[in-house]
Amino acid sequence: MGTAIVNPISLMVEIIREHVPEDIWQGSPLIGYRSLGNTNRGEIGEEFVRRYLTLAGIKVDKSKRTSETDLRIENCRFEVKTASLGANGTFQFNHVRLDRSYDYLLCLGICPHAIVFNMWRKGEVAENRAGSLVRMAEGQAVTYKITKKLDAMRPIFELPGSLRCITDR
Repeated sequence: MGTAIVNPISLMVEIIREHVPEDIWQGSPLIGYRSLGNTNRGEIGEEFVRRYLTLAGIKVDKSKRTSETDLRIENCRFEVKTASLGANGTFQFNHVRLDRSYDYLLCLGICPHAIVFNMWRKGEVAENRAGSLVRMAEGQAVTYKITKKLDAMRPIFELPGSLRCITDR
């Protein structure tokens, strides 16, 4: 019986391939979003919301970088958080704060082939009705994260109508 010669590199590559999760972003038109830093991701999310709503005929003012809120949409102040879809089918919206002056939290989700959103009044966020607030760091109570499943989000085309409902009050 002969001993087979094994190429150790080929064997390792095969084992690695077996353990690497599927990349849901492969071939995505939005894959560039994944390569951005977190600050740029947030700025891109805010700018997308501003332009998308402006094109839909909704008045949006971008706040100054030092402002406590990201956008003023009609007569409401919005905090905007942007996250990309993870391989586990969830979004993690980071640095949600309750000590800022905003009326609504708007979460924008970037998927490989779609954009989704959801939003909640600040009081709903504080009462954990937007999802469980988890501290970003042990021992601090200033910034939180909210994890949302894809099926808890809404298609982006519903955003203008949803905003008209709350800003016409």
